[in-house]
Amino acid sequence: MELRHLIYFRAVARLQHVSRAAEELSVSQPAVSRQLKELQTELGGVELFRKVGRGIKLTPAGELLQAHVDEILRHVEEARIELTRESAVAGGRVRIGAPPTVGERLLPRALGDFHRRHPAVDLLVHEGSSSTLLRMLYAGEIDMAVVTAPVNPLGMDIQRLFAEELIVVLALEHRLADPDRRTVKIADLRDEHFLLYSPGGYVRDATLQACRAAGFTPRVTLDSGSMELLLQLAEAGLGVAVVPELALAGRERLKRLRLIDPPLTREMVLVSQPPRLLTYGAELLRDHLAAELPKLRPR
Repeated sequence: MELRHLIYFRAVARLQHVSRAAEELSVSQPAVSRQLKELQTELGGVELFRKVGRGIKLTPAGELLQAHVDEILRHVEEARIELTRESAVAGGRVRIGAPPTVGERLLPRALGDFHRRHPAVDLLVHEGSSSTLLRMLYAGEIDMAVVTAPVNPLGMDIQRLFAEELIVVLALEHRLADPDRRTVKIADLRDEHFLLYSPGGYVRDATLQACRAAGFTPRVTLDSGSMELLLQLAEAGLGVAVVPELALAGRERLKRLRLIDPPLTREMVLVSQPPRLLTYGAELLRDHLAAELPKLRPR
């Protein structure tokens, strides 16, 4: 039994007419009849059709075979589509954006694993704040971005990744760096100098809003887009900072305090172009990041 036998059988069974099936398949009527005869012979001579007027009908054996043929040809078509899309990956470029904390702490491992699986896909990474990355996404300059929720990008695809606490950090010599102390209220920082991160970013805005809610405006020593600079200045005792937990990997010379009044968190989501605008390579990367980034976040 060959694939062409099944294709011809399906056409005849659907149209219930040999001539019409031949016309649809762009072959001669004798060719279709020959293929059906070969199929019936391979099946032990079982009758698959019976004549009804000028057309034909499936016999019970033909109806049984039709159910199997539809399933077989569906799998064949799925395999063809999958292979076609896989071959289309070669030479493609996928552009992704992420904030520095995610870009430095999580993306290298995630993208390294993706590259090993799909070496033909070229990856282009942009770092920036959530607002910057969303503008780039709307402009079509990137295919997807890891950003801080909440976002409402109309027409875009959004997948939740993970949530993490925002942590207060300060020098080990700071007055609040008691070894037994684990938490702090934002009001306790009223008289401190603040090191703020990423103008226009969620972490900075959440810090300022928490301070205002506690009845004070923070004194700002640094307002910078560099997380590394901010952490170094905090280590040096120039001020306190509220930073994502993810940014603190490997920073042992900082006292970390959990905010309890109010507790602050950020939720990271993966926002991508509408599926119809994504290449197959971009779809693969989107699904890979959605599955892997939550696993890579330090617990």
